[in-house]
Amino acid sequence: MNGEGRTSESRSRTAYQRSEVVRKHALRVADGVCQGCSDDAPFLTDGGDPFLEVHHLYRRSEGGADHPKDVIALCSNCHRRVQHGRNGGEFNQN
Repeated sequence: MNGEGRTSESRSRTAYQRSEVVRKHALRVADGVCQGCSDDAPFLTDGGDPFLEVHHLYRRSEGGADHPKDVIALCSNCHRRVQHGRNGGEFNQN
């Protein structure tokens, strides 16, 4: 292929420092259960820990804090629902 019809885009992103202590706190509080759907974590990591993703309730890019009261642990599906779902904002508020 010669690349005709392709476009390229360049985007810049700001990376926000995230606290490992806050991440561990959110996972400890969740205790292996998604705080969005209340299902058990979908699988265990190589280390034997339940796999959940830490989600900031308020986007860091919009001034949200990297603080234990502002994070929860979600399964991959719930995390994607919050970020990309039609009702993600409403789901996040609940």
